[in-house]
Amino acid sequence: AMTAEATKALSRLNIRIQSLDVEVDSMSGGQRQAISISRAVHFDTKILIMDEPTAALGMEESKMVMKLTVELKKQGIGIIWISHDIHEVFNFTDRITILHGGKNVVTGPTKEFTQDEIVSMIISGLAVERSTSAAGD
Repeated sequence: AMTAEATKALSRLNIRIQSLDVEVDSMSGGQRQAISISRAVHFDTKILIMDEPTAALGMEESKMVMKLTVELKKQGIGIIWISHDIHEVFNFTDRITILHGGKNVVTGPTKEFTQDEIVSMIISGLAVERSTSAAGD
């Protein structure tokens, strides 16, 4: 019964593991992440918090985790992606929250910020000043 449940959970996310008899300790970092994610999904999580999910992974494994995360998003699962990789954050997220010293600097749609603005806010802890001009100016 457990094997059937594990197979179902993994196939729901298109995760391919050579054998369910292999111990998780002997799997790659990307496979371990995939197992952890599928376990959370199996228990009907609505929001998944991923803290530096690609930090210890190689490029191919990172791509696998990102692809898996896109699949979760399609299935309506909310994802909080905590990362220091600015390119990953900028290219992979819908919304961004920047914290500095434990305080919220800014929260908003990622597309409203440039990478330079994001880096500046991370370093300074200050929200980017935006000038607003009236229509017709």
